[in-house]
This record gives sequence, C-alpha cells and structure tokens, in this order.
Amino acid sequence: MPILFSKVRVVPSTDFGSGGMPFECHAPHPGFALVGLQLRVGDWIDQVTPVFAELDEDGGVGPELFGSSHGGYGGHLRQLRVAPGCVATGLQTRSGSFIDGVRLLQARWDGTSLGESAWTEWVTGASIGGVERPERIVEPYGRSVIVGIAGRAMGYVDNLTVVCAELSRISSTAITAQTSRGHRSASSAHATG
Repeated sequence: MPILFSKVRVVPSTDFGSGGMPFECHAPHPGFALVGLQLRVGDWIDQVTPVFAELDEDGGVGPELFGSSHGGYGGHLRQLRVAPGCVATGLQTRSGSFIDGVRLLQARWDGTSLGESAWTEWVTGASIGGVERPERIVEPYGRSVIVGIAGRAMGYVDNLTVVCAELSRISSTAITAQTSRGHRSASSAHATG
C-alpha cells in the first residue's frame, strides 16, 4: 500500500524578514517527506536546501533526494538531519532581518503512524542576534509531516516556513475474476434447447 499525502498546505511564517524572492519547494516525488536541511552558514543562514526521503511501509525511510537550493553561496556547508527512522514534523527559527538559526522537530516513523518527537540541535550562524520565533508544527499533530519548505531568500534566507501534508494510506482490495453466465446467456441457452 503506497503512502500518499493529502491536504498539502503552507504553514504561516513567523519570521519578519521581507527581503529576497519568495520560494516554495516540494518533495520531488509522492510519498517523500523532509528528513533534513543542507545549509550554507556564515554570520546568518545564507542558503537552505531541503533533503527528502521516501517513507517505507516497513517503518524505514528510503534514500535521500535533495530539493532545490534557495539563497546565496556564502558561508560553509552544514547539515541538519533528523535521527535515523525519523521524519520532520516541525521547524523553529531564530531571526531578525535574516534567519540566523534553525532546528527541526523530529518524530519516529513506524510505517503506519508517527511516534515520540524531539527537537534536533540548533544550527546557527556566527551572528546570533535574532529572536527565537514560535515553532511551526504540522497539524493535525501525529498525522502530518513536512513535505516541503517555503520562504524568501536572495543573498541570505530572510524567511523560512514549512509545507505540510496529512499521511494517507491507499488500501488495496483484491479483485477476483469471476466467470458467470449472465441472464442473457441463460435465456438464450433455454430458447435453443
């Protein structure tokens, strides 16, 4: 049974940065959820690239795929990943005019539902002058995951939020081939006999 998503929506941002160009980046294939961010970090978060993996029915996650990058090319590469077997269900930022820190809320994926959750460590820039913004947590909690990111970016990441969706399973039904004689066959057989 494939795992699909329904009710895809962008969670409102709580960052105030209004510079840069707007972006929205979704998972490249159905059934993929956010498992991390690849960041370029200097004084602030210069660039963000989402990292997705397919949710497996057995409770695992498949190989990782990178989404498109947004922001500038300064700073150094840093990775922000959820623990193995987990997916992202929330995001929190530190920001002023630009994002200077980010962390993810991770929940264990068991193949049918989401379990216990915990925050990752912060990845921060050298200039920690922003304010911790309220968390953007998927809703309904326990039945939704992050399937993309959205925000504003140019030379730096000005604003960052998440795209979430509800987990949906498609149940399959076995179709058996049945051979039956319809009404017409029975009456025509009777008429000729």
